[in-house]
Amino acid sequence: MDQYQHLCRIAGKTWGISKNIRRLLYKTVIERTLCHGAAAWGHNMTSRLQKKLDSIQRLFLLYITGAYRTTPTAALQVVTGLQPLHLQI
Repeated sequence: MDQYQHLCRIAGKTWGISKNIRRLLYKTVIERTLCHGAAAWGHNMTSRLQKKLDSIQRLFLLYITGAYRTTPTAALQVVTGLQPLHLQI
């Protein structure tokens, strides 16, 4: 969550870095951090872990798009072109 707060300092919803740069930062920093060590724990993916990954990813998807909190996660994934984390692991 510290990484999310650091990214929020860089840009707000209407100012700062563009959405494309936000997506790039997510793909290169956040996603790689979350998937680090997935070889050790990814094969034993429980529904609880899947929900946790989805909730973390959702937070960043809302940041990237600037969408409302009520926007469905699936719609955010389509708009950003990102797959759910549990499918990437």
